Amino acid sequence: MDKSSKRKSIYKLLFIKVTATVLLLNIILAIITIQDAIKIQIKSDNDLRQKIRNEIIGISDFQVSALKTFEKSFYDIQKNALEELTNKSDVDLRKENLNKQLKSLGLDSVFHDLYIIEDNVVVNTTYTPDWKLDFSVFGEEKINHLNRILTSKAYFAERFQFESSTKRLKSYSYRATKDGKFLIEIGSYSEVADKIMEMFKNRLKQITAENDNVVSVNYWFGNTEYQFPLIDEPINRYIPDSLILNAFIQKADQKGDFTIKDQKLNAEFMYIEQDPSTRLPDFALSIVTDITNKNAPVLKIIKRQALFALSFLIMIIGSIFIAIRSLKKHQ
Repeated sequence: MDKSSKRKSIYKLLFIKVTATVLLLNIILAIITIQDAIKIQIKSDNDLRQKIRNEIIGISDFQVSALKTFEKSFYDIQKNALEELTNKSDVDLRKENLNKQLKSLGLDSVFHDLYIIEDNVVVNTTYTPDWKLDFSVFGEEKINHLNRILTSKAYFAERFQFESSTKRLKSYSYRATKDGKFLIEIGSYSEVADKIMEMFKNRLKQITAENDNVVSVNYWFGNTEYQFPLIDEPINRYIPDSLILNAFIQKADQKGDFTIKDQKLNAEFMYIEQDPSTRLPDFALSIVTDITNKNAPVLKIIKRQALFALSFLIMIIGSIFIAIRSLKKHQ
């Protein structure tokens, strides 16, 4: 082999070694950088969710404390009203003007509603949207519950409920008539509770607006039979029903992805149990985030490392080429 061919072979080997070394080093550096970026992103997402969860729990605790201050007055008012009403034997509950009855009981129809239930159907009420409401739509558990109250003929006060039609917090109590034919229900709103829930809704909307990738933060309530959100928004109907339902059935956090057109989203439901000493229902906090461009930071790192590797390789090869030409001139 002549000197020229040998020299070319050495240059070729040197080029391959330098190229392989540069590429290997950059690949290792890229892997380390990508792993760090992914860890930072995961930590950032988890920290955000935990921050939102902690804040919502804090607001919920405040809500519980505020409601506790006046819930006993609700019990007393409702119990006295139902006792007085069930003792009226001369009243035809199917046809009676219940607003008139509320007035005679000293209750304001703005904050209190009466329901007359016969065979699990509302046959008379002060709240017209619930006229002829069939309680069977709420499941067998609800029907059995009402039948037990009807059979016992004892006063029964439920936990605070969120009314599906108004999204207002309402206190419900029941008592059967003496003949066991009707079940009388009284539902009471609270102006204080309304203001607390309005503050809560505004804060949920504010949290969504403050975080770029957060599409929705919502508060879901219900049970194993039905669930509905505090804030009505279009995205609710795209969230997989299984996530919502399983959160209440399993009483555990749920997470899943779904797509709206070209937008990929992640929904996380965090189930939060209320203090058993309160009448407030358990709820699930939902956080929907946009993950369409979730891999964008990783791709950016890969492109940056590729550009860096190429630039570094060109510089090294250029330096070697210049050095070789310089040696040639001195030979």
